[in-house]
Amino acid sequence: MYLEPEIDLGLFKLEPQSIKGFELSVEEQNYEIKIDSPLIHYFEEKPKAVTMDQILLMDSLKSIPDITYLRKMGAEILVPLNAKGKVNGLLVLGDKMTSEEFLEDEKEFMTTLANLAGIAVDNARLYELATVDMMTGLKIHHYFQTKLKEEMDRCRKKGTKLCLLFTDVDHFKRFNDTYGHQAGDVVLIEVAKQVINAAQRHHIPARYGGEEFCLVMPGATEEEAMVKGEEIRKAVESMVVKNPNDGTDLKVTLSVGVSSFRTTDRNNKDLIERADKALYQAKHSGRNRTICYKD
Repeated sequence: MYLEPEIDLGLFKLEPQSIKGFELSVEEQNYEIKIDSPLIHYFEEKPKAVTMDQILLMDSLKSIPDITYLRKMGAEILVPLNAKGKVNGLLVLGDKMTSEEFLEDEKEFMTTLANLAGIAVDNARLYELATVDMMTGLKIHHYFQTKLKEEMDRCRKKGTKLCLLFTDVDHFKRFNDTYGHQAGDVVLIEVAKQVINAAQRHHIPARYGGEEFCLVMPGATEEEAMVKGEEIRKAVESMVVKNPNDGTDLKVTLSVGVSSFRTTDRNNKDLIERADKALYQAKHSGRNRTICYKD
C-alpha cells in the first residue's frame, strides 16, 4: 500500500490503486495519517525501513493509534519516501510470501528504492505546481496549448479522433459585480471541480482564461463529446454554491461549445476557434446549453 501526501489537508492518504494483497474494509481504505503524527516525525529523523516488530520495542511509537491501526490492516514493514529531509510518502508492506523475517540488507534495499522514489515524487509535485492553476486545480493555458498540439499531431499521424470542449460560466461578470470577486472565485472553483470530476484519466481539463475552462478529449467522437458536455453542464446546474458573504445559494449555469479535429486543421487555433464559435452560439441562443460546431 502507498500513503501519498495531501499537503493542503495536512495528512497522508491511502492511494486506492495501491491496495494489493490487503483485504481492507471501506473504513480502512479511507485511512489517513496526519503530517504531525509521531510516526511521521520519527521517519523524518530516521528515514529508513522499519518492521512492526522493531516499532513494538519503541516506547514512543508502539501504542500510538496509527501503529495500532496499521497492525490491524496487516502491515509488517513501513518504508518512508523522503526528499530534502521531509517524508513525502509511506510504503506499507505485509508479510513476505516465504513467511520469513525481513533481512537487514532487504530493508536497506527498500530504503534505497524509497529514497529514489521520494525524489521522483518531489520532482513530480514541482512539475505539477508549475503546470496547474492553483485556484481551480485545472491545467494552465500553456500546458493546455502544448498538450493540444501533441494530440493534434497524434491525430494526423495515426488517424485518431480528438474533441475539444469550451465552457463559460453564464453571467459571470454579474457574480463579480453583484456579490464581489470572492464570490466569483468560489463559483470558478466549484465549476472547475465539476470539469475535473467529469474528466477521464486521459482527458486534459484546463483553464483557458478567466471563467473559460476547457477539456481536451483524445479519442472522442463528437457524440461522446456532446454527452460529456451535457454531463458537465447538468452537474453545474444542479450544484449548490454558497455565497461566502452571507451563505445564500448562488444559481450557476454553464454554456458549452464542442468542436472536433479535422485533417485540414493547420494548428491549435483552428480547432480552438470552432469550439469558441460553438460556445458563442450557445451563449447567444439562450445560455445553459451544449452546442457542437457545424459549418
